[in-house]
Amino acid sequence: MRKQRSNIELAEPLRYWRAKKGLSQARLAELANTSALTISQLESGKRRSRGKTLEKILAGFKLTENEFFSMKEGAIASAAAPAGAKAVESPTPTPGKKESTSLRLSNLDLELLNRILNLDFEAKLDTLRFLQNLS
Repeated sequence: MRKQRSNIELAEPLRYWRAKKGLSQARLAELANTSALTISQLESGKRRSRGKTLEKILAGFKLTENEFFSMKEGAIASAAAPAGAKAVESPTPTPGKKESTSLRLSNLDLELLNRILNLDFEAKLDTLRFLQNLS
């Protein structure tokens, strides 16, 4: 049985792929053999996806799970990467600097970073102070 993904993880790629493929919620619902209400609730984060619903959506988009969550067609997950981790490339190296490295962030790490970025300046400082005290 497939692991249940949280609504935070599913909403963004669902909106991305639906927009990229130019589909309405109703049309995607037809292709995925589900209801437009289900698609709407998944996109808004009001509903959690079960494995069967995710499989139907993937079939409707004609995408693999890796492609769907990486938001890249033809994406291949690294065998060394933990489940749910996404690669974040560092900037292109400049002469005289070390080579760029690949950083692996889990979906939880990305969600936490997103939440921190949405804080006001004082809250960001408080968060940084807290994190410094942890190390």
